[in-house]
Amino acid sequence: MNKFEIKYLLETTMSAVDRLTDTNGKITLHNENLWNEIKEKDVKIGNLFSKLKDQNEEIYKLKNIIKSQQEKNLAEYHFPEMVDN
Repeated sequence: MNKFEIKYLLETTMSAVDRLTDTNGKITLHNENLWNEIKEKDVKIGNLFSKLKDQNEEIYKLKNIIKSQQEKNLAEYHFPEMVDN
């Protein structure tokens, strides 16, 4: 191999390394963006779970109110003299 062939091989290898470095940088940036998106979605999921828990507590309270009102209505229907209004 003469010096021109060696120089050509060196330049093509350097060009390939540069392209791979650029690709690696793009992939790294894309991965960072994906991790940021995952973190944002985790926060959103946590907020939604909290909201769901609050709504389940409210449903439980409302079910208890409905149940006690039904019991009162039944007692009032069957034993009107025993129920205070």
